[in-house]
Amino acid sequence: MNHIYMLLGALAVIGTITGAAYFKGRTDGTVAEALRNAAAVEALNDDLAAKDRELAALEAARLEQMQVLEARVEELTEEANADVNATRPAIGVRSVQRLNSITGD
Repeated sequence: MNHIYMLLGALAVIGTITGAAYFKGRTDGTVAEALRNAAAVEALNDDLAAKDRELAALEAARLEQMQVLEARVEELTEEANADVNATRPAIGVRSVQRLNSITGD
């Protein structure tokens, strides 16, 4: 009868050691997967930050271009308002030159 208890005790110890090793392996795998996921998330965040900086630079360039265009429109409007022939039914040479400066001709 003593041998049965010793055998059951030994099986319990072996089962505990084997189970602990199994769960430790599962835990280690889960930790490794979590670390891989964290690294992937960090890489994606770095890419996103780079795209945000690129977008901010493009937006700044667009705003600067808009300011230049608005200044040019204001300048042309002032020239048109100062034109002595502005009330004539036909356009003059200076009006044609202003229009051509808009289209780049």
